[in-house]
Amino acid sequence: MSTARYEITDQENGVMPELKYITHSRYDNEWLSVIHSHSIAEMIYVVSGDGMIVTGDRRRSIGKDDFVLIPPHLMHTEISSSKDPLEYICLGISNITLASDEREFDPLLNLGSLRENVYSIIVGIYREMQKKQPEYEMMARSLFYQLLVLLIRRKIINVGVEEIHEMRSNIADVKSYIDEHYAEAITLDELASIAALSKYYLIREFKAAVGTSPMEYLLEKRITESKKMLAGTEHSISDIADSVGFSSGSYFAQRFRLITGMTPLRWRMNSHGGLA
Repeated sequence: MSTARYEITDQENGVMPELKYITHSRYDNEWLSVIHSHSIAEMIYVVSGDGMIVTGDRRRSIGKDDFVLIPPHLMHTEISSSKDPLEYICLGISNITLASDEREFDPLLNLGSLRENVYSIIVGIYREMQKKQPEYEMMARSLFYQLLVLLIRRKIINVGVEEIHEMRSNIADVKSYIDEHYAEAITLDELASIAALSKYYLIREFKAAVGTSPMEYLLEKRITESKKMLAGTEHSISDIADSVGFSSGSYFAQRFRLITGMTPLRWRMNSHGGLA
């Protein structure tokens, strides 16, 4: 008998990229083009329409079937044509870094003959998350890894995984406290007290370990939890705002729109809708 055996090696000093969310957006009168950044990377596939992607001082025209990669922490925004509105699908991806020189990085990537395959996989991920059949998240992750490997093997993207940084116990305590108490009123002074650090050193150490400041992490946590409630419940916007720790429905709507580019109501409608 002949046997071939191949071991799967552990990922050393790094963590695997992870699909965190997928959104489907269409331009309308509520679209707000504001320069912003995310602590994770985004991949954007343009389904239809025309517009621009703005990164720093660079502007690139985008249209149907274009594919855009936004690295973590890169300031950017999307601008739509009013005559031919943009429609796109966006994947949020954690634990991924740009392996090439970011100063020469072009966010608009050339898919070439892979356009149909990439679009099919991305729509497949969206359908899984939309229909929520048994083990839909496992299937969505499986499709995401197919997409990632396809892009890397064809040398369309050149990415690396984020290195694991050993998190100091006091910083881990702060992160855990935010995760558990995000719906409460939390101040930087309170978090500094938990870490037994000055506010300056807390911000520096937390950002080194997590990739963002404590208060930015708190805001992202609240927005993430609000998205779950918008998609999975019929609670009012003001009730959701209160449930995740915002002082008012208007402030929640302002911050949500600044981060996502749309109002909470529009995001809820998109999460319940589908591709045309």
